[in-house]
Amino acid sequence: MAYESKLSKFLNKKSWIIPSLFVFMCVLAVITIVGVELKYAIGKIDMDPHFAFSIGGELCAMIVAIMMTISLLPNYKRQSTNIRIFVTLLATGCFVLFLDSMQMIVDGEAGIAWANKVLSIFVFSAETWFFFFFWLYVRIALKNKDKVSNILNNVISLTCLVFALLPFVNFFYPFYFSIDEVGVYHRNPTFWWMCRIFLLLVVISVIFSIIKSKEKIKTKIVISVFMGLPLLAIAAGGFNYGVSITYTAMMVSLVLIYVMLFSENEKDLFSTNKELSLATNIQKNMLPSIFPAFPDRKEFDIYASMTPAKEVGGDFYDFFLIDEYHLGLVMADVSDKGVPAALFMMASKIMVQNFAILGQSPKQVLESVNTQICNNNQSEMFVTIWLGVLDLKTGILTAANAGHEKPVLKEKHGKFEILNDKHGFVVGWFKNSKYEEYQIKLEKGTKLFLYTDGVPEATSKNGQLGLNRMVNILNAHKNDDPTTLVNNLKKDIDAFVGEKDQFDDITMLCIEYKGYDEVISYELEADISNLEAMLNPVLAKLAELNVDKKIVYQINISLEEIFSNVINYAYHPNKGTIHISYLIKENPRRLEVTVKDTGKEFNPLEKEDPDINADAKNREIGGLGLFIVKKSMDEVKYQRIANTNILTLTKKI
Repeated sequence: MAYESKLSKFLNKKSWIIPSLFVFMCVLAVITIVGVELKYAIGKIDMDPHFAFSIGGELCAMIVAIMMTISLLPNYKRQSTNIRIFVTLLATGCFVLFLDSMQMIVDGEAGIAWANKVLSIFVFSAETWFFFFFWLYVRIALKNKDKVSNILNNVISLTCLVFALLPFVNFFYPFYFSIDEVGVYHRNPTFWWMCRIFLLLVVISVIFSIIKSKEKIKTKIVISVFMGLPLLAIAAGGFNYGVSITYTAMMVSLVLIYVMLFSENEKDLFSTNKELSLATNIQKNMLPSIFPAFPDRKEFDIYASMTPAKEVGGDFYDFFLIDEYHLGLVMADVSDKGVPAALFMMASKIMVQNFAILGQSPKQVLESVNTQICNNNQSEMFVTIWLGVLDLKTGILTAANAGHEKPVLKEKHGKFEILNDKHGFVVGWFKNSKYEEYQIKLEKGTKLFLYTDGVPEATSKNGQLGLNRMVNILNAHKNDDPTTLVNNLKKDIDAFVGEKDQFDDITMLCIEYKGYDEVISYELEADISNLEAMLNPVLAKLAELNVDKKIVYQINISLEEIFSNVINYAYHPNKGTIHISYLIKENPRRLEVTVKDTGKEFNPLEKEDPDINADAKNREIGGLGLFIVKKSMDEVKYQRIANTNILTLTKKI
């Protein structure tokens, strides 16, 4: 069921679970001791000896649970999900012991008969949750995830809700027990069966799971012992009111589990640390980390970072050119942690990229990857993926979202805002999942920010960062380039978190679309007969754009002068070629023409301008054409690189 993965993810992320449960158990034990002391302090020394025996046993069991939890505290931040569920089981058991003890303490007190009723009801409800958490522990330990086991799990989950709520009916009808006029508790005839039906269901399910499990015999023995002792205790005291040793027997069983399964905890931690180091290296080496990533591409600027947590997850980002004009963008998060998550991440990343490069759309890629994972996903991990393909010519972004965080978008003159895109189900859960695509048009200057849940869920002592605060930080740096923006956001997250440890990967990617400037290039022999062929492509483009005739005339005169200079002087007396390229740029719209030749070095900008005010007879010959070029164009640049003259002319159109 979905709640299992959510519970596992919650327990893995919340490092405070074990310390908090430890404090909770200590408080329960102290209250129980105080309750006993008050009982005797007010002169109630005639407590039923069965009660005194039971309370003493339950208090000892609570102290043992506390001692076991203390042994897990030094490395509580690195404990596995199994151990965290085990401690949750301990705490639930302590809560049942506490309620049972307090019920026996108040029994027979007519003035607080209501407390007797409330405590008794909560005992029966809490024990149901205790058995349920034991089932969860067994399910995780035995790793039974087949169809029959899943059906059993669904039945137990629903039955747990029923039997956890059923005791509250006793407020209106004495279904389980009754309290007489002097405040004494009495079991009703249906008591035994009502209290044990759910336990029997769990026992039968566990026996079935043990038989089907392929886990090592040690684990099966431990679970069998856990069931055996409580069943014997029920047989011994279930029909004898006053002797309550069932819950104590359960806690003794947990001690045996602890001794048998966790005696090598330190060695396991050492192995875990090695695995985490390996997982970190796998995760880090699979991600593109050289920036600028595409220095020759002027259509976009991109930057990404991933800061791994101590407990390595499966976050990953990716970006890759599908072809010359399409860029793939990926942001994803695997459900588990450690080496399995890192390997799952690696496989997912490779599949996404491969299917995208084959030409599939984002929707098709997610469906293909989902099918591949579901065909052989014994670990039952899943991954959330946001996948986009950006057309670098048009700025159209086609994307699909498989359960991932919503992207954040900023128009050129706007602010960052959450994009409420269409969500599909996570990848790897249902084989026939379908996904929807959507398209958005990125204008020049638009920024797109992608992230994993480690960003909004970054936690300080005052709570989580949250989406709203994340967007506010982005807007505080909205004019930064992607590299500066991501780094500034990380600094602000660190400042918010302070000294609190990071328990989830923080992964971010920002891309700024700068628009596509199509460059038209051609090369001709530097011969006067080709002058018209050199001019025509540029003039045709200007006519297509309906450029003002006066501006066209200025461009025509200028280019003719430059081309003629190259034809007549660059290679004389030899022959050579002239390379011409032009493009139209926006904001403001302008024509940029670049002329290259490998002839004699000549910088026209060094040519002294003629004195146009001088008498024609006294004026030097030459230079007037270049002077007209410099006056007609908005900008003229010259470079000499690798024996090549490069002249660039720019004119607003």
